Amino acid sequence: MAEEAAKYRVGMVGCGRQGTQHARGFTLLDETRVVAIADPDPDNLALACRRFDARGYSSAEEMYANEELDIVDCVLPVRYNPDMVVLAAERSGAKGIVSEKPIAAKLSDADRMLEACRSRGIPWQGGNVDRSLSQMWEARSIIEAGEIGEVVSISMFHPITQCGAQTLGVGHMFAGDSEVEEVVGRTNGDPFGAGDEDYKGIWGHIRYANGVECFVHPRENAFKGLIVTGSKGVFVTDKRNGRFYKRIEDAGRDVLSGLQYDESKTFKRFRGSAEGGYDDEGWLYPGDRLMDSMRSIVEAIEQGIDPRASGTIQHRSLEVAMAMRESARRGSVPVRLPLEDRSLTLMPQRYRWDNKKLLHGEEWYAEQIGNATRW
Repeated sequence: MAEEAAKYRVGMVGCGRQGTQHARGFTLLDETRVVAIADPDPDNLALACRRFDARGYSSAEEMYANEELDIVDCVLPVRYNPDMVVLAAERSGAKGIVSEKPIAAKLSDADRMLEACRSRGIPWQGGNVDRSLSQMWEARSIIEAGEIGEVVSISMFHPITQCGAQTLGVGHMFAGDSEVEEVVGRTNGDPFGAGDEDYKGIWGHIRYANGVECFVHPRENAFKGLIVTGSKGVFVTDKRNGRFYKRIEDAGRDVLSGLQYDESKTFKRFRGSAEGGYDDEGWLYPGDRLMDSMRSIVEAIEQGIDPRASGTIQHRSLEVAMAMRESARRGSVPVRLPLEDRSLTLMPQRYRWDNKKLLHGEEWYAEQIGNATRW
């Protein structure tokens, strides 16, 4: 696509292993084109500029001074996210911002990121996450139409990691994105540690302001997903596939709880990057979830709505994870939100916090970033 034909001009801040996938996602959308890339790593920058036929800059500041951008996508180790998202909001002139998960480790950093975007009316998509999947939003629409009656509870069969960026975001959406009133939390490891690697999963109970109760299980098990229970039925999903079961009063004793599978409610098949394979141009398909995440910021700009995994939701998920950790530290007593102490920190896994090239070495990194294409 010619640059002048694209409706939205994208500037990438960081175009390494994951940033390349983001950039490819924008290339596949009709409305967007990557026109500029900022990356302090000269090898990453040269490769990305060649792959996307984009102009290169050694810093985001230099890119903002020389480009007119509609979307800025910050794909960086978590330690750099807060400053770069705030800088994009203040200096880029962009209509929309994308970042990766988790958005931050410190609650006060997440606060200033949210304020920088919200005060300027800039939609912010907080990562390539399950909450962005179109299948999840279709299911939510069916639930909101009354298919399972009033939502009573949500059971999530995976402990909280990644500072809540994945598990909690999906839980919130099926609770109608209600505010969280109170949590009770436990950890599988040491609650007094610094973060995810010490806690080994956070779990417990979440009470939403609209009365929905959410139960987070402590360990992964045979079922990987969540169950939304309503007054008239249930929705079961592993966040890739979904099924609705509706209660039938005269279903017979051979039907568990009178719940019958509703075959009329079907969803499009999910494709990950491995299933999508390499296309005719030699690119590895970035996966449905990433494509829906990139499409989300375009929809937000065009329709004046929040992105599917908005900064607001990711901020809430981080605060809820911290509140559950604080509950665990206090002997699993109830903790109400919002939290008073905005200096609290919850460290993500080290591979999300630090530069992966430095962690794993240049040879490993070159192989990983090279896998994006056959050439």
